[in-house]
Amino acid sequence: MIQANLATFPPRAGILMQTVQTILPQVDRLCICLNGYDRVPAHLGDDARIQTMIPDRDLKDAGKFAFAAGADDMVFTIDDDILYPPDYVARTIAAFDRLDPSDNVLGYQGNAWVFKDRKQKYGWRNFLFHKPARNVIKVDILGTGTACQLGRNLPSLDQVISAAGFIDLRHSRLHVQQGRSQWILPREKDEIASNMRAELWKSSLFACVHRTRDPQMVEEHLALMQERSAHSGLRLEQVLKRRAKAAAGG
Repeated sequence: MIQANLATFPPRAGILMQTVQTILPQVDRLCICLNGYDRVPAHLGDDARIQTMIPDRDLKDAGKFAFAAGADDMVFTIDDDILYPPDYVARTIAAFDRLDPSDNVLGYQGNAWVFKDRKQKYGWRNFLFHKPARNVIKVDILGTGTACQLGRNLPSLDQVISAAGFIDLRHSRLHVQQGRSQWILPREKDEIASNMRAELWKSSLFACVHRTRDPQMVEEHLALMQERSAHSGLRLEQVLKRRAKAAAGG
């Protein structure tokens, strides 16, 4: 089973179906958490592949984790402001041929804490989903708008709800704690595209939570920095070489 999980809220109603139309043909089931809705929009009830829920409170982005999945299901967590290419699901699953899904999580947006030679200090190297990337690269934070993992590895709502609004941090921490690596995959410029509208920016979690430096988010970020694993920012080939050397006692 291939499942996609999405959380949305009423201000995004005008763009939601654009995202649905790009991902639905590629999955067996599309699960949508309708934060702040009082009823399910009629157009979401027309397809048996769509499963909806209206929570009794605003789950924000944690709503992506409010749905059950089979242990062997491939689960994509997606966002309502992204347009996914027709081969998005197939190419992502194919990437697991090189990286065992039991202990790896894949996606297209991430952040790696690296030493920057030009500035001679550490900083974030950011990989945005709509920007080109040539290699598979290990990251510390994987964006949950473009992530894929086995159902057995998907965090539960109980594990992430206290990080609603900054779910990417908690999601990444939980995987690191279980010894899993997170990777961004190659893509061309705008192959995965944003359909965010300017008038929606003020209501985005980035504007409402990240920009305001929410104290709980800052605490979560500090915890992540303490727990991050080695080799982030390196290409897959480099990571494998270093791991092999370490295993050989080199």
